[in-house]
Order: sequence, then C-alpha cells, then structure tokens
Amino acid sequence: MSASRRRLLVALATAPFLSLLPLRARAEAPLRVVATFSTAADWVRQVGGDRVEVTALIGPDSDAHGYQPKPSDTRALKEASLVVGIGLGFDDWIERLARGAGKKDLVLLGELLPPEALLPAAKAHDEHDEHDEHDHGHGAFDPHFWQDPRLVAKVMPLLAEALAQRDPAHADDYRRRAADYARQLESWWREWSERFAALPPASRRAYTNHDAFRYLAHAYGLELIGIQGVVPHGELSAKALAALADRARREGIRVAFLENVSDPRLVDQLRREAGLAVGGRLYSDALSGPGGAAPTYRDLVEINARTLHDALAAPTP
Repeated sequence: MSASRRRLLVALATAPFLSLLPLRARAEAPLRVVATFSTAADWVRQVGGDRVEVTALIGPDSDAHGYQPKPSDTRALKEASLVVGIGLGFDDWIERLARGAGKKDLVLLGELLPPEALLPAAKAHDEHDEHDEHDHGHGAFDPHFWQDPRLVAKVMPLLAEALAQRDPAHADDYRRRAADYARQLESWWREWSERFAALPPASRRAYTNHDAFRYLAHAYGLELIGIQGVVPHGELSAKALAALADRARREGIRVAFLENVSDPRLVDQLRREAGLAVGGRLYSDALSGPGGAAPTYRDLVEINARTLHDALAAPTP
C-alpha cells in the first residue's frame, strides 16, 4: 500500500472523532452567568464551582444604588446562559437591561423568598425626615436580605435549580453544593447568634451609616439605626444630626459603624456631635476586592458579625 493511500485511510478513519471534538468542547465549557453585583456573583461560584464562569456587573466595593449600565454589560448579558439579580427594587435596572439584550433567563433571588421572610422597606426616621428627598427607598420590602445568612440559605437550592435547568448534566452537583453551602450558612448564623445573645440588651444598639443592616439586626437580636435612609447619599441637616445625637444620649447608644460603600463623613459628624466611638467598617452592598477583608460572602458574614460583636462587647470608656 502506498504511503499516500495509508494517509488517506487514516484521515477517513479519524474524521468522525475529529468532528465530535468541537461539540464535546462546547458541552464541557463552563456555564456563563452574569450577576448584578459581587455578592450574588460569589453565591453563583459557591453553588456552581468550576462549572460556571461568572461576571459581576458591579464589582467589589462599588455601590449598586443608582448604577448606570454600560454597553459592555449588554454584551455580557447576550453571551450569558443565566442572569442572576436580587430584585425587590435593589437592582431593577437589570430587568430593563435584560429585555434590551433579549434575555429571558433572569432569576431575581430576593423575589423567590416568601413575603413573610422579608422585612418591610425602611421608612425615614421621624427625627430626621427632612432628608426624604434623598431617601428613594426600594419598594414594599427591604432588599438587603443577604445580611441574614438564614435567608441566603433558603435561596441557594433555588439558585441550584436555575443552574441545573441550563446544565442538566451537572444538576446533581449543583444541588449537592447548594445543600452543603446552605448548611454552612445556618452554622455560621447559629455560632454568632449565641455570641450576641450573651450581650446585655443595653449593649445591642448602634448607629450605622444607612439602613442596609436591618436583616443583620433581626438575625442577631440587635437594633442598628441608619443615620440616613436606604440610599447612602445626601447630607443631613444640623437639626437631624442634633436629633440623632439626643437619641444616642437618651438611649445609651455609644457606637457608630462605617460602611464599605458609603461616605464616612456622616458617621464622623455624628461621632463628634454625640461623642460616639467608631466601631469599625461593615460590608453592606458589595464585597471587598481579593486583598480586602471580605472577598467572599463567607467573609462578609464573618467580618460584619465580628466587627459588631467586638465593638458592642467592649467596656464603656
């Protein structure tokens, strides 16, 4: 048999296998998922593992309030198999963006929770309702449910099902990872709940920069009072600051906390006005970058609980 004929027979024999390679490569390619912000992106990574490739439209230490989508966001949505957001008014721009990109595969995790699990939307405090022009609110419910690990545990199986529908071959893996992660979340909550329960009731009150921590307060039996409304922008009048300072003295509030996506000047103003201690920085609507204190949701839960507990448990100076 000539050399040229042998080469032809080999080529014909291997052709069917070669034609299958692109299909197999596509089948094993990671599932492309777009999340509206860094915290949701981390949940997708925890449940999806190496089967997902996640893009967060709003990155670490970035404020989701008033976000203006970019042309690159539309391109990312068009290439995605699934888009994950919060809903409840937190990131309602994603619905318009998804429609514009022709994407129907949109899952809003907050809206999958039963209404009885959600807190009503925060309202302006009577003492400083002059800043209502900055307090746009979110809707009927407070969207910041991720500050309670128990609620995140509830939506992880639902996220697993959304991934499983787009990638049935790995459905069991998604469900297993979601169940394991949910158990971890419940364990983290129990550990910190026991620690906060040991604090005297008078030590469980504090000011935060804005009303993003009501679920966290509910989870651990605390009272965390936002200096400003739900949206972390704007300034308070001298009258509003004086009212907050009077409340601090009247109710024995001695600590205020900074926030990773908010201007610290309001906390500093109230600190000077009321003689408060600054208890540290809490993570609200975004994770930190890889080199920061909260690059994952697990870290966010840990650093927020530890920062709060250590400051509230500290002896009164």
